[in-house]
Amino acid sequence: MHAVFTSRPATADDYDVYARLVPELGVDDPTLPSEVWAAELMPHTLILEQGGDIAGYAYVVILKETGYVRHVVVAPEVRGKGAGRALMRASAERFRAAGCSRWCLNVKVDNVVAIALYSSVGMARNYASTAMRLGWDVLSRLPGGEEGITARTIAPHEDAALEAAFGMPIGTIASNRARAGAVLLRLVDTARPDEARVGVACFHPSYPGSFPFRVARPTLVRPLLEAIRAHAPPEQDVTHVVVEDDAETKRALVEARALVRVEILNMGGPIPERV
Repeated sequence: MHAVFTSRPATADDYDVYARLVPELGVDDPTLPSEVWAAELMPHTLILEQGGDIAGYAYVVILKETGYVRHVVVAPEVRGKGAGRALMRASAERFRAAGCSRWCLNVKVDNVVAIALYSSVGMARNYASTAMRLGWDVLSRLPGGEEGITARTIAPHEDAALEAAFGMPIGTIASNRARAGAVLLRLVDTARPDEARVGVACFHPSYPGSFPFRVARPTLVRPLLEAIRAHAPPEQDVTHVVVEDDAETKRALVEARALVRVEILNMGGPIPERV
């Protein structure tokens, strides 16, 4: 007999569920304080239950027509019983209700069970990404940048052009802007001020880290990181970036002694009618 799962929106009382299960993601990100979780994750979190017991949770973000599955976490005691598929089903239902036609997510490259699940619901590999940690000393070991490159904050009317230039889902920048304390930065080439594909980063000082972090070429990594550093609290001697679909930028950061934390696959596709 198949296990019966039900899902519901998270409430403030579910913080302990998040705190208990988020380590199951297998990354070394810090557990968010309850007030940050309540403000930023809770409104986008679905709780999965089985017979009144917690079976897992999904943290999902709606980006215009794309649904982004940020976390899929199954409680250890119910693994192998269909909870992961139930969370994907609940996510798909929320996305369809919001008018999304596509969905995507990131998964660790060695998580073969999860990759098989996501493939079974129609997702395919889009590109490889790398989550990295770096100290500010890497700046001195990166290529020296380029003449005429400046940095400034992103105005809302620039979002669409920047997202299109870097192939980001529509609504990515606005979603980051809605988070408390976010710093949205873009690089500008003074010789070509209308060029959108130069550099962009959404920096969250409380983490601290940048995602997305995109540059047109590796020589722009240093000026973008320098712009980010200007907004980082002085006590923070490290930061994090996720380099997406950019082997050259990853290589430049590794050569500058940035640390590779996690290798990731981005997967996605149309949301199927049935999951």
